[in-house]
Amino acid sequence: MKLKAVLHTFRTADPGLILRDNHPDIDWAVSRNHDDIVHHAADADILVLNNRTCTPELGEKLRARVSGRLKWIHFTTAGVELGLAMGLPPGVPVTCSSGINGPILAEHAMTLLLASLRRFNDINEGQRAHEWRRLRIVESMGSLEGATVCIFGFGAVGRDLVRKLRAFDARVIAVSRSAAAAQSLDYATNHAVDRVYPRDKLREAIAQADAVILCTNSDRSSYHMIDAGALAAMKKGAVVVNVARGELIDESALIAALRAGHIGAAGLDVTQPEPPLPDSPLFDLPNVILSPHCAGGGSPRGTAGRQASLFAENLRRFRAGEPLKNLVDPNAD
Repeated sequence: MKLKAVLHTFRTADPGLILRDNHPDIDWAVSRNHDDIVHHAADADILVLNNRTCTPELGEKLRARVSGRLKWIHFTTAGVELGLAMGLPPGVPVTCSSGINGPILAEHAMTLLLASLRRFNDINEGQRAHEWRRLRIVESMGSLEGATVCIFGFGAVGRDLVRKLRAFDARVIAVSRSAAAAQSLDYATNHAVDRVYPRDKLREAIAQADAVILCTNSDRSSYHMIDAGALAAMKKGAVVVNVARGELIDESALIAALRAGHIGAAGLDVTQPEPPLPDSPLFDLPNVILSPHCAGGGSPRGTAGRQASLFAENLRRFRAGEPLKNLVDPNAD
C-alpha cells in the first residue's frame, strides 16, 4: 500500500516542500493550518511538523483523531519542545532535524560574538550620530585571539563552532550533557577542544571563559542554567551569546548583570518571552545585540539539502524497519 504523509508548511515557497518533491512515490497532503493537519493525519503513516506550529489545542485534536496507522512523526526543526509539550500521539516514534542548521547557526553565533567584541553597537551609534569615536571604541574592543570561549552544547552547532573559533586562534572548551563526551579525551582531541565538562561542572567551565555561547537544546534540565549564580561566576566583562532558546537564561538576572557591567555584552537571537515585550530593556541596553530569532536563515540550499538527506535516510530506514536517526525521547529531562 502506498505510504501517506502529511507535511505542514507555513508558506507556498517553504523549503520543506523539497521532501514532497523528492519522494513522489508517497501520497503527500500539504497542510497550512491545524484543521488540515488533523484532517489528513487521521489516516496517515507519516506526519511532518514544524515545532513552531505546535499548540496544546493541536495536540489534543491529534491525539483524538489519529489512527493506529500513524507510524512516524518527523520534525523539520531541531527543537521539538513545543511538540512534546503539546502532547503527541503516544507510542509513535518521533525524529527531529537536529544538525541541519548547524553551519548557519554557528555562523550567526560567530557574527553576534564578533560584533559584540568589536563593539559594533558603538560603531553604528557613532556613525548615525556623525561622530568619529575612534579612541573610545578602540579602548573597549576585545578579540578572539587567545581568548577562551566556552560552548554550552556540543552537538552539531557546537562542533561547527569549534572549527570556526579555532580559525580565530581562540581556546575552546565545552559543556556537554553527555557524560561519555565529557569523559572522553579522544573525543575532545578529535574535535580540537581543550576540555569537555559535564553539566554539573558548568560554573567551573564558564569561570574560565571570555565568552560563552549557548547552543544546546531546551528541556527541563537546562531551564535557566545561566542564572544569577552562573553569571556571577563568569569573568567580569565576559560576553554571552545565545542562539538556542531564551529559557536557558534567567533574563532578569542577565539584564541586571549587563547593567552592572559584570557581563560586558550579550548577543541574543532568542529571548523569553519571544518576542520580547515592547518595554523590555533588551531593546535599549547599549551592550546588547538583539536579532529576531533569525539565526537559521540565509542558507536555503544548504539547509534544504541537509534536510532532504536526513529525511531520505530515515525514510529508507523506516521502510526497512531499521532504527531511525535523530530519535527523540519524549520522556527525556
